[in-house]
Amino acid sequence: MKRTLAVLALLLLGGMHLSLLADKAAVLREMLPRLRGDALLVAYDKLYKLSLERDDAEEQIRCLNDLIAECRRQHKDKQWGMAVVERAVLFYNYDLSDSIFHYVPGDMEALKALSDWKHYYEIWTQLANTYVFKGQYNIALREVQAMFDDAKGRNDKYGMGIAHYTMGNVYANMHNLDESATAYQQGLALLRDIRPLPSLIADLYSYYGDVLNDKHDYERLQQLTVEWRVFLDDFIESQNLTADQSAILRSYYYVACAQAALGQGQLDRAALMLDEVHGLIPSEADYVGQTWLFYRAQLYLQRGEYQQALALNTQRMRLLEADDDKAVYLQLVGQRVDILRGMGRYAEAIDLYRDIIQVKDSVNGMETRNQLNEMNTLFKVDELKMEQERAQFRNTLIIIGLIVAALIVFTVFRIIAARRLKKAHTQLQETHEELLTAYDQLEETTAAKERIESDLRIARNIQMGMVPSTFPERPDVDLYASMTPAKEVGGDLYGYYLSGDKLYFALGDVSGKGVPASLFMAQATRLFRTLAAQQLMPAAICTQINEALSGEDNETCMFVTMFVGLADLTTGHLDFCNAGHNPPVLLRGGKAEFIEMVPNAPIGLFPGMEYEGEEIADIAGCPLFVYTDGLNEAENRQQEQFTDERLLEMLAGTPFVSSQQTIDMLRTAVEAHRDGAEPNDDLTMLCVRVKVS
Repeated sequence: MKRTLAVLALLLLGGMHLSLLADKAAVLREMLPRLRGDALLVAYDKLYKLSLERDDAEEQIRCLNDLIAECRRQHKDKQWGMAVVERAVLFYNYDLSDSIFHYVPGDMEALKALSDWKHYYEIWTQLANTYVFKGQYNIALREVQAMFDDAKGRNDKYGMGIAHYTMGNVYANMHNLDESATAYQQGLALLRDIRPLPSLIADLYSYYGDVLNDKHDYERLQQLTVEWRVFLDDFIESQNLTADQSAILRSYYYVACAQAALGQGQLDRAALMLDEVHGLIPSEADYVGQTWLFYRAQLYLQRGEYQQALALNTQRMRLLEADDDKAVYLQLVGQRVDILRGMGRYAEAIDLYRDIIQVKDSVNGMETRNQLNEMNTLFKVDELKMEQERAQFRNTLIIIGLIVAALIVFTVFRIIAARRLKKAHTQLQETHEELLTAYDQLEETTAAKERIESDLRIARNIQMGMVPSTFPERPDVDLYASMTPAKEVGGDLYGYYLSGDKLYFALGDVSGKGVPASLFMAQATRLFRTLAAQQLMPAAICTQINEALSGEDNETCMFVTMFVGLADLTTGHLDFCNAGHNPPVLLRGGKAEFIEMVPNAPIGLFPGMEYEGEEIADIAGCPLFVYTDGLNEAENRQQEQFTDERLLEMLAGTPFVSSQQTIDMLRTAVEAHRDGAEPNDDLTMLCVRVKVS
């Protein structure tokens, strides 16, 4: 019954690199105090799924208990039901029977009060399976019968189907194959009609197939695989499973097909089915991979290819773990005996039969002894029977001693496990109480943060409203600009003022970022518009803005770099002043070059400074591109900058269509360069082209 967890884990998690699990979990843990509502539930659920990949039972239980407590607090009844069932499965797979007996009855009552019958019967199943694991089959059967009667009284097909499924598990562990097969068949008949298809049908088909194989009912097994294939196709399509998830389900199906073919002597078909299995498994060391090794060896054995069969049998024996089921060990040893007999190595086969007798004598001793007598006849070893009789008494005493010792060890380990679980539960309760206190404190902090974020959004809208969003639609000029703050609000600015045939334009970058920079930007923008309306020269505009911003009120010593230009749309003449800003790029004759300029100081640092202006005789037909260092210094994840060289290459290598197309092209290039990295600075660009007729 351990196979259920393997399928569930795959369906829940998909593939994930183990090296990333700790980092992902740590990041999620840091985020928890900032999350609320559904986002917090998603985080707890993800933490639990990550913990499933780590061999740490206490961590898994802690994560799941956190999720359960939060679901209960938020009254997410459906998700809570799924989580408590998952906890019961977790307890079962870690052999924590005491925890199941402690939690499940109360959880069942809560699910019953919610009328959540699906999870009610699923958690009841885990209780019954726990009694099976403890060897208390009579109690397990009583629980299953009570479950079936309860579901029948409600005419709940899912409950009746899962009860038959669980009953099949009980009988299978009691080695009552006929009753087990009947129960599984009845469970399938009920569950196949439910939509959407229950996921546990995948396990039910697999278990039913194993029982039919053990019964050597290969014809019925062949019929079952036909039904199984129809279910798989419907289930995989309806669930939108990944390739890996589909592969694990199909691998169990092809194993059953191979079992049926081998049992009916259809060796070519068996080979094809085993090839399908091998193509789906990630490794020969996992559960299905080890199953493939056994049946591939069985195929070679039935073909008489004994050397190949022995090699695979040996490989499978090496993978046998100390806690593997004795039935698996006996199955492998029995196969090895058949291989050795086929090779004529009878002495080795007899030694293995002695091993089988010591393990299996109390279960199926008569059959084994008959096989041993057949081997004795081949070798005429009559004295072996006498040795066996003498050894049987010694073996009985040894087995009794081992059972007593095993019970003592089991009891000690159960006590240790219970103490550890109790300690973990106490720690989790304390942590939970601390978290509840923290949640209350965080509510006020979160509310204040939301108010601040709302204010910042309003500030951003106001700031974006201060820069032009529409541009002149005239035949003599092509002007476009854009601004993208790195934070909610930024310190970049641009603007223009058009009066007749005179076009003033400016672009600037305030020191720093955030709210202080945005306030300084607002002052600089207002001053530019006011002074441009007075039709001053660019140098005079920079001088007067500097006087206004570098006074005693500028205690924080903030400053702004600016480029201010004045273009005559009739002649193409450009007057400009550069106040410590990046040099603009002029595109002329297919080349892109930075303009050489006087190194004026930034605005806002030195009162009384006179700024020096410059001019270019004619820029008609030559696009002029002005930008902030959020463009050339944009960084990617490796902190590599976009660079001036790349800027010039792109401007020179891209045919000019319009100012907007140029800016859109560079914005796209910067985003591609960042490759998901957070912006390290505001990005503002302006492009102008004078079209003198």
